[in-house]
Amino acid sequence: MSDKKVSMADFESLLNAQMSSYHKGFNPGDRARGTVSNITNQYVTLDVNAKREGLVPLADMTNEDGTLRCKIGDSVEVYFAGMLNGAFLFSGSIGSKQVIDRSLNEAFVRQLPVEGLVEKEVNGGYEVTVGGKRAFCPFSQISLFRQEGAEYIGHKFNFLIAEYGEDDRGTNVIVSRRTLLEKEREAQRQDLIEELHVGMVASGTVTRIVEFGVFVDLGGVEGLIPLKEIAWGRDIKPEDVVKTGDKVDVQIKDIDWDRNRISLSLRGAQGDPWADAVARFTQGTVFTGKITKLEKFGAFAELIPGVEGLIPISKLGGGRRLMSAREVVTEGQEILLQVDSVDIERRRFSLKPVDERIKALKPGELAEGVKVDGIVESIQPFGIFVRLSEEKTGMLHISETDIPKGGNPLAKLERQFPPSSKIEVVVKSIEGDRISLTLPAKWETRGGDDAGNDVSSWLSANKGSGPLGSLGDAFAGLKF
Repeated sequence: MSDKKVSMADFESLLNAQMSSYHKGFNPGDRARGTVSNITNQYVTLDVNAKREGLVPLADMTNEDGTLRCKIGDSVEVYFAGMLNGAFLFSGSIGSKQVIDRSLNEAFVRQLPVEGLVEKEVNGGYEVTVGGKRAFCPFSQISLFRQEGAEYIGHKFNFLIAEYGEDDRGTNVIVSRRTLLEKEREAQRQDLIEELHVGMVASGTVTRIVEFGVFVDLGGVEGLIPLKEIAWGRDIKPEDVVKTGDKVDVQIKDIDWDRNRISLSLRGAQGDPWADAVARFTQGTVFTGKITKLEKFGAFAELIPGVEGLIPISKLGGGRRLMSAREVVTEGQEILLQVDSVDIERRRFSLKPVDERIKALKPGELAEGVKVDGIVESIQPFGIFVRLSEEKTGMLHISETDIPKGGNPLAKLERQFPPSSKIEVVVKSIEGDRISLTLPAKWETRGGDDAGNDVSSWLSANKGSGPLGSLGDAFAGLKF
């Protein structure tokens, strides 16, 4: 059993050694060593440890007196010259320059790839060494497209010979890597036509970042990620998310093979953040949000990247009538907010600012004659709505103030009781959800026992709006 294990180990070692020296192909001028396996009247056949056998013209292995320089089983050194009927053609007697010239010419005629080393950058392109010869590769032919910061010098690539000939300066060789890459991409494209479909998530490499989006190589074809598909957040710059060379997962949004256009989405591959937002931000949730956009009708605030909610302008002024949200907030500002409502079907969050002073109001149990502190929430021509706690609001009728009759009552109330200002009041009466207030001085003199018919008329006309709560609830339908 032990001997068997040793022999298997030896066999594996020999196999690994053989595979490490196995040749998949040769480049023009490559020196190789082979074992003579056969001799015919035209060629010497060699085993060069490759898939194909090697052939050397008989004349290259013949001495001047007509005798052969080798026999079956000998190991000989030869130079690769090209392909002949599916076999590797080698030379054994002519100079290496002639071998290289002949093999490069064959590679040019048959458009076979050759390996070259990019030596340095020269005027208009790169100097490339191919089979010991100097070749030129234009900038436009080193890759499929120009990449800023791409490094080619010192790297070996496969090239196709675009031009080959002699001029007054010697052998002229112009090579192209781009042509070879285009051929490879076309073969890959045919596979991708069968593989890619709309909706799937595929992996690719970022190739270019442009002003209108990001190009991604999917392994044979390029697709474009438009700016709006970069991220779920607003106003995200592509360079803040990806850079050239990054490996990314993208969702296929649209495919047009006739026009060779593929539309991609980076954010689509990351999942829709809406479901996460709905789970985290239920009605009543308090959080700190950043103002992302200002409009005449309100301000948008970010809950999480990709999900925003609207703060209506009616809830921004703390009772003041605003012409624009810009009067109270700025883009980028962070404020304390509360989720007022969630519309799942329309995918909308309605938000309202959280006033820390209101949270601090603790009126205790309200009853007739109780003196409490409140905050002016809304001013109407007939009186003032005063926030007594997070849940309760009371009405201070204009008759319970010292505002003189005549003129503009709304303006007079605003001057004496500025919106959002603190105010001390006394509970005059409680009827269900309706709380009537008076000023301490009025309570002491017990004046103004009627809350006013105009308030009752207004409440009757707005019966369907629910109990008094916040300013938004009480005056959602009013226009001024």
